[in-house]
Amino acid sequence: VDFGHRLHLLGRLASLSAEDILDRGADGMAKLYVIQRALQARRRHPEAFGPEGVYRPLQALGSKAGHALAYLRGGQCLTVAPRLVVGLGDDWGDTWLELPAGVWANAFTGERRAGGRQAVGSLLARFPVGLWVRERERL
Repeated sequence: VDFGHRLHLLGRLASLSAEDILDRGADGMAKLYVIQRALQARRRHPEAFGPEGVYRPLQALGSKAGHALAYLRGGQCLTVAPRLVVGLGDDWGDTWLELPAGVWANAFTGERRAGGRQAVGSLLARFPVGLWVRERERL
């Protein structure tokens, strides 16, 4: 592992958008970005990731529901990831998730959403995986 290079890449992360990260290709930046942002969320919400932070599956519904994996951690952090993407073709159709009440922010893109029915394609439009953190319980 070239630790010097990894430190250089970490230093650049703050100045890049999610789209910039994806445009970089196979230099390892996307993986480093996901790890860094996930660890930041864990640091800000230790209760969600500690012993009391249970996993709760969130069921996707719609024609491509089998391609989505989603779960809540500690009721505060929502992970959304695609699966079996070869047959997906980046078309989520009418597939959706019901986000719990509150205001949610994507740790990777900064987007904010209200709880309620959300199209999976919209949740993953700017980055291929999502880590949505509940900012507050009510709108």
